[in-house]
Amino acid sequence: MNDIMNPQPTDLIISGKQVHVWTGGSGPALLLLHSAWGDAEMSWAPVWNELSRSFTVIAPDMPGFGASEPLDEPTLAVNARVLKDLLLARKADRAVVVGNSFGAAVAIQFASLYPERTRHLVLVNGGYVPSLPGFIKKFINMPAMEKRFRSLVRNMAYSDKALAKAFPDPSKLPPALFDSIHQNEEKHSRVVFDAFMKQTKPQAPPSVPATIIWGTGDRLTTMKQAGTLRKWLGNADFVAINGAGHMPQIEQPGEFVEAVKRAGEL
Repeated sequence: MNDIMNPQPTDLIISGKQVHVWTGGSGPALLLLHSAWGDAEMSWAPVWNELSRSFTVIAPDMPGFGASEPLDEPTLAVNARVLKDLLLARKADRAVVVGNSFGAAVAIQFASLYPERTRHLVLVNGGYVPSLPGFIKKFINMPAMEKRFRSLVRNMAYSDKALAKAFPDPSKLPPALFDSIHQNEEKHSRVVFDAFMKQTKPQAPPSVPATIIWGTGDRLTTMKQAGTLRKWLGNADFVAINGAGHMPQIEQPGEFVEAVKRAGEL
């Protein structure tokens, strides 16, 4: 019976694009949005079987990641619209929306555009995206500069130095995690760069209940940033996972599952 409840993969056509999504379990819908380092399976496989005991898990490869097709217009808003259509296709009117890292920015956009479809917002070691002034975007988009900035962004998020900051204890990670991240770093960093460059205005705090779950050992997105995010959300509930870094669902899966279950009950 447990195996039947565990999330299984399928491909759907959503908004005219193929979306690879894992679904399973029973209970309130739980939309899991992964980081920019990989797909849904890499980010959520350590916890989705256990979460499926309390929720109907819906964990897509977001557009441009894993086996999902990229968007023609890769903005946070279009990502959010695809996710709204995905929920409808899965017959879920509302969901607890959990976003890790880049997925947190997408989760914020979803909750801002579709508060009526967001039961609770959960942000995991990630937050909102500011918008760049137009003159800076024009400078970055100059042919001589764009390649350099793409390389800079990729180095800031995908280099060995960045990963060392993100994870205080690599022994808690799957052995092949770093290889998987590096294998797809050019493709994934391109999706994130394009989404951020197309953000036309700063994200605003959504008007929905929110919880922040944060690995305290993360030096890539620090506890100081977590505090700023909490104030931005109006002193949202805060759960610290000690000893974990940027992906506490992988590093401390038991504590993470309990934190999500508590958020889903609020």
